[in-house]
Amino acid sequence: MTEWRRLVLYALTDALAHTHLLVGTIAAYLQREDLDPDLLRRYLQAPNPDRYISREAVQHLDGLTCARPEEPVEPTWTQVGRCIARELR
Repeated sequence: MTEWRRLVLYALTDALAHTHLLVGTIAAYLQREDLDPDLLRRYLQAPNPDRYISREAVQHLDGLTCARPEEPVEPTWTQVGRCIARELR
């Protein structure tokens, strides 16, 4: 039972982290597309969109949209997004 609890809770936190990244990536995309800030806050049901739009979410979006990162070494989430974009083409 202890092992099952550990595995289930680990999987739930992974799912939560991935969902948070996904929401942040979509929110960052909508922000770049000049969606009205009030509408974005309403969609996110949060007064501060930066709660979701993390550095990792922006890096992920950069990879998905094939943007060139400003960092000298491409961040991991940009690489992940770039691989996903390549698979979808």
